[in-house]
Amino acid sequence: MLRELSYMFTYSKRLEDYSTLARVLVASTIIALLMFARFLSRDVSVEVTKLAPILSFEFYLTSRVRERQGILTGLKLILVFTIIGALVFYLSHLLGWLAPNPVEIVPGALRLVAFFLGFSLLFQLISLREWRSILSRLGFKGQALAFSMAISQIPTTLYYLSEAATAIKLKYRGKRPYKVAVPLALLSLLTSRSLAESYTIYGPPAMDVRLTTHKRKDIYLYSSLAVLVAAVASIDALPL
Repeated sequence: MLRELSYMFTYSKRLEDYSTLARVLVASTIIALLMFARFLSRDVSVEVTKLAPILSFEFYLTSRVRERQGILTGLKLILVFTIIGALVFYLSHLLGWLAPNPVEIVPGALRLVAFFLGFSLLFQLISLREWRSILSRLGFKGQALAFSMAISQIPTTLYYLSEAATAIKLKYRGKRPYKVAVPLALLSLLTSRSLAESYTIYGPPAMDVRLTTHKRKDIYLYSSLAVLVAAVASIDALPL
């Protein structure tokens, strides 16, 4: 699960048929719609209704990048923590402790999955070189390099966590899971050191990526996005 989860933070060249501008607009619009559904919905039922088309669109985009089986496998870990959190909140409510209303637990779980997918699309649709180029053109050249170095370690760390967890599981037969911290820390430290050394000796990779503003297939992406925005915006007019 962790290995598939790490792949959801890596860039895929399958969507290079679309321009950089189109991919940035789609990823940004999805995040904006999620914020809109979270803070501007009049009640829980309206928020859930808005999350449904957004989640469907996110699954559509990720299925264009990854295999559907890989997406579901990568989301298993998120769903496990979501279910555990929901059960804890529900049990706390039954015991009379301070906890959200059970009616709010379901939209909260959907919200978590939707935000995770939306966040991952920022890195599946847009490469780190494109992010560096965009931030540099906005005047954040130093921050762009630090950002790319930090983000590049997310999939690597998740992958190492998967390898370390597998090694500890085989060695201790599923016991002492806390020992995964030692190999994970060592692997992450070695990788970070190698990355820092390569940047010091050879310098950061050149930002020779070409940012595109339009391509022929953009019309399909913009059309799908327009339908999504219209669907979410029209939900407020429904008598829910």
